[in-house]
Amino acid sequence: MSMKGGRVRRRAWMLNLAWLVASTLANPSVAGVEGLCGRPLQLAYSMLPPLYYLEDSSKQGQGIEVDIAAELARRTGCRLDPSYESRIRVWAAFEAEQIDLSLSGVATPERERFGVFLPYLKFRNVLLVRDDTAPRDATAAANPMTDPATTVVVTRGFRYGPKWDAWIRQQEERGLVSYVAEEGDAVRLVAIGRATATIVRDIAWSYYDKRHTGAQRLRRIDVGAAENALSVVLSRKTLSAEQQKALARTLADMKADGTLRRILGRHVGAEQAERLMID
Repeated sequence: MSMKGGRVRRRAWMLNLAWLVASTLANPSVAGVEGLCGRPLQLAYSMLPPLYYLEDSSKQGQGIEVDIAAELARRTGCRLDPSYESRIRVWAAFEAEQIDLSLSGVATPERERFGVFLPYLKFRNVLLVRDDTAPRDATAAANPMTDPATTVVVTRGFRYGPKWDAWIRQQEERGLVSYVAEEGDAVRLVAIGRATATIVRDIAWSYYDKRHTGAQRLRRIDVGAAENALSVVLSRKTLSAEQQKALARTLADMKADGTLRRILGRHVGAEQAERLMID
């Protein structure tokens, strides 16, 4: 090795050391989790606006989850390697020990066998129908769930809640339910008139409303569904107890210092962020 090559390597090492020291001083939480991850953590996104979606022009992923992931990585020093999966594939991947975390999941007893759920956001499910849908009577106009002829398209891997599940089973027995892998596909089928209704999260309404106009214009119907909690999901199978606690503590710190509220506000507005956040 030449002396010049050795000096270059020493200089690079010193610069890296200086960066690490500066980062630790600027962000004390990193010092407490040094060596926490030991490997890149596998993070799964799903297309769930405004949590995660592709920006129309650049096709770059963005949303609440992208910002939360960046902040978790910054504070813990962990590298998060993202991938994109449908919701049903996400849950299968948790079971198969192929992913470490997701930033949007609804807890069920079955899922809690393999995941630790850290709630941070409240939401309610609503129905989406075409704006020109002609109801059979006034009651159905207010709530298509009362019309036995309503066709519904459902996204696989979603758990909507007891009220919704009972209605889906009822319509399924009538042969009026179809299934798709992505929520956006369900919305498109309704927009082009292939189904009467689909179920989406209330926080997604603005996104879909802007993208379906004219003959495909949509209407939102609030049927008074109960609130659900959206959670960060940590794998019980691939993450150690120490890693789970450190990530949970980091999320709690983000809530306490207002970072999480600011992230939500960037995507849904400050007023709605205040209403939706789970402290």
